[in-house]
Amino acid sequence: MKMTTRFGLPLIASALFFAGNVSAQTYATSVVSYSQGPRADGVSPIGVTRSNADNALGGLGSPDVNIGEVANNSASVEFVSLGYAGTLVLEFADPICNLEGADLTVYETSYGSPSCAAWPERALVWAAQRLDCGESAWVMISPADGICQNADLDLGILSWAKYIRIMDITNPLLQVFQAPNQDGFDVDAVVGYSSCDGGAIIPGGENSPNQVVDRHQGNRKNGTPVPANRSIEGRMLGMPQMSDASTPAANYPFYALGYSGWVILKFPYTVFNVAGYDLDVYETTFGDNPARTCASYPEKARFEGSVDGSTWFDLEAVPTVDDAGNTLCRDGKLNIPAGEAGLNYIRVTDVTVPFGAGSTDAYDIDGIIAVSQCGNLAGGANGGREAASTEETIGEGEYGIEIYPNPTSGNASVTIDALNNLDNYTITVTDMMGRVVSSDRINNQKGAFIHNLNVNNLPSGIYTVSVESNGTREISKLVKN
Repeated sequence: MKMTTRFGLPLIASALFFAGNVSAQTYATSVVSYSQGPRADGVSPIGVTRSNADNALGGLGSPDVNIGEVANNSASVEFVSLGYAGTLVLEFADPICNLEGADLTVYETSYGSPSCAAWPERALVWAAQRLDCGESAWVMISPADGICQNADLDLGILSWAKYIRIMDITNPLLQVFQAPNQDGFDVDAVVGYSSCDGGAIIPGGENSPNQVVDRHQGNRKNGTPVPANRSIEGRMLGMPQMSDASTPAANYPFYALGYSGWVILKFPYTVFNVAGYDLDVYETTFGDNPARTCASYPEKARFEGSVDGSTWFDLEAVPTVDDAGNTLCRDGKLNIPAGEAGLNYIRVTDVTVPFGAGSTDAYDIDGIIAVSQCGNLAGGANGGREAASTEETIGEGEYGIEIYPNPTSGNASVTIDALNNLDNYTITVTDMMGRVVSSDRINNQKGAFIHNLNVNNLPSGIYTVSVESNGTREISKLVKN
């Protein structure tokens, strides 16, 4: 088993390691999507009064107070009802910043402020920095069994977040919710404690560091300072030039660490631990080529990653003849180790043993590229993120899938119309990490049928139910309380 070393920087608090400018509280400014579920009876729609998603925007209203609710007048309430299994995605013009402690509060309205035990309206909450990655960008920041009414939450591995998604998982079968007009989790507001801009993305370099957080440059072998033309910080940011060719001194495309020097760089987006290796590192050595051995020019550096800029773990070199452990010789590839969800910071420390002429200046950073900030996740390192969409429908809807009860705390029934009477069907349930938790093959001989799903032993969360036959697949979501 590989041991991971962790330690903090003694003089720099983690709260200092944020990107860009930090300012006051931030609120949701627009609704990205809103998919409202039904009332507790599973059929009746939510009334107009409680269906205006814009009521979740801006700051906190009058918490848990009936300000004079009037039928068909959404201005008479200060919240929006998700309905059972409904989902709301909110966007923040000023992203929520991840500092020490909780980073945001989700406010839910329940008139009279009842306790959670008396009124257990629950929801799952995710955060994301971007939407162009689809489901793989979302990080679950609530507990797996959801939040109950109001909740303070931390952004986890994300350094900042621009989007918040809330999904109702209230159990409509609880005795307290048996009145047919119950409508699940009611979102009043989402308030971020502070905002930050995340730092400007360098054109063409969104997968590369955009900020030098801290550095200490060592000296050359002869003890003199590294020349100024090899000390320009910005030349290790953004997309690397990947040039080992000699260039005029004014255009040296790298930053020289100097012997025992180190630097901490920050990425604009969180780098997630994905399947395969995670980072490409480019070091400049004039005249370098793949056949050149490390022994002939042994410039080496140690690499560490961090989520918060304070607690560090060793990155893993993809093993080669020259690279091993947490150390690379010149160019190389790095893995985020299993058990770590991702990183926002990378620390590079020169470990070159002095060699060559007195003017040698050790490891020269050209640039670093995160291989993918989207995509499927490495097993065990997902930080609660989903690996696949739970709402996409594939096919033409010919199977007419219905799942009841949904949410469920035990068994659920999947009703399938099965217009093609004599087909074989495969019904598969997968969890939020994309792992198959059950798969049943049904030889259907009677048209429409009902299949029982036993989910008693599964943990709370969202699951995908897939029905496949003759090359057509349809999926639906199942919520386990």
